Amino acid sequence: MTSPMPAGQDRPRLQVVSGQAAVLDGQWASDYWDAGRLGIPARRGRGTARFGGIGQPWLRDPVKRWSRLRLATGCAFATIDSGALALTRFSRFLATRHPQAGNARSITRPVLEDYLSWLLTQGYSASTRALSLSMIRVFFESCHRQGWLPGLAASATIYVEELPFHHDQIARFIPESVMAQLESDEALPKIPHTTTRHLIVVLIETGLRGGDACNLPFNPVLTDSSGWPCLRFEAVKVRAEQLIPLSAKAAAAIRAQQDYVRQRWPAGSPWLFPGMTGNDDGSKPYSHSAFIQQLRRWQRVIDLRDEAGQPVTVTGHQFRHTHGTRLKRRGVASDASFRGRREDGPPRAADSILPRPQPIMNEKVQVRQAYEGEVAAGDTMCHRVLLHRKTA
Repeated sequence: MTSPMPAGQDRPRLQVVSGQAAVLDGQWASDYWDAGRLGIPARRGRGTARFGGIGQPWLRDPVKRWSRLRLATGCAFATIDSGALALTRFSRFLATRHPQAGNARSITRPVLEDYLSWLLTQGYSASTRALSLSMIRVFFESCHRQGWLPGLAASATIYVEELPFHHDQIARFIPESVMAQLESDEALPKIPHTTTRHLIVVLIETGLRGGDACNLPFNPVLTDSSGWPCLRFEAVKVRAEQLIPLSAKAAAAIRAQQDYVRQRWPAGSPWLFPGMTGNDDGSKPYSHSAFIQQLRRWQRVIDLRDEAGQPVTVTGHQFRHTHGTRLKRRGVASDASFRGRREDGPPRAADSILPRPQPIMNEKVQVRQAYEGEVAAGDTMCHRVLLHRKTA
């Protein structure tokens, strides 16, 4: 199984594969993990993890043990692949700069300081360096605790203050001159697929992450006490369900997409955005990678240009930054529509109640006012509901 169930239905759980113990043991021992064969839920297109690039066996095996433990404690399968990629990068560094490293005793604090410099020389972005170092930091902490790397020096760690900030990156919002082209009545009809067109509108109007939007259930809209539509979705990155107010344009796009799905799949589909190919029964969600390709193709068709008249390409994730920037310009707190619990670690004890509605009336009203263009009356609020996954 590699596709999740829609939010609001039974969520996928680890699957018990009867009589397949030897097969599963082989899968875990392999350097290529397939979520479906392991009985682990994963999003479409995000169901593999590769460890073969970690050239040092003494490092590769502990990385796999660490990854298996993280899966058991609720990490998404895509996160496991990200960790494997980060350790593969570290393995390549060792092979290049410290080829004599033959065991964990070779990993010292000076070696890690050299790794910090090496990442800079490779031209990685601040976000990539931060992810690489964060994974190394968490991995070594687990190894110290579990004893997976005998001989690893106690000083072999990455400190929090060494994680790169993203301050060296320019703002990622899309200039309004470019957005005007994307949102124009002439450009949107040039998107050949109805599903893609509606998805782009939803992303622009809500700022959802592309993966979260592609996996929306067929009916993700709830209403607050005054009848204002709110979108219920699963924010995979923070492992929580959230509710955000919808603009009129977003709500209209969702209704139009529901009508399209009813027409295209009369028997119904569990997804608001079903996959467009090889999906006769509507059982598969829209692939995020397919959406990325469609988005790029559309920008070429409309000949998207920047203010200087040069060809420009934007990503779906930039719609998220643009949405936040627009709200901020309207006086809404910068994180009002997407504030969730912290993303840099496991749930705190105070976050472990299931479910735990958190009313944030002022912030939600701010977002509503931005959509309405006027002051909203009454004490209506949208709750953000945090439904934390249970750990094994």
